[in-house]
Amino acid sequence: MPDPWAFGWTQLLTLLGYAITIVIAIVGFRTFGRWKKEKLEEKRIETAIEALSLVYESRLVFENIRAPFASAQE
Repeated sequence: MPDPWAFGWTQLLTLLGYAITIVIAIVGFRTFGRWKKEKLEEKRIETAIEALSLVYESRLVFENIRAPFASAQE
């Protein structure tokens, strides 16, 4: 009967599997952090675009409001 404490291929492959799992987990957490930052930046960009569109719309509205009162001197 072989010694149960002897180090063999089964133990080596098990340790290799653990190492691969740890590496995948670390890389996954890093990419999750990047993804989270990208989503935050996307929301900021969307908010900025909405703000710009509101500014342009309000500019047009105020131009239409002022149009009847505009004179040649302005």
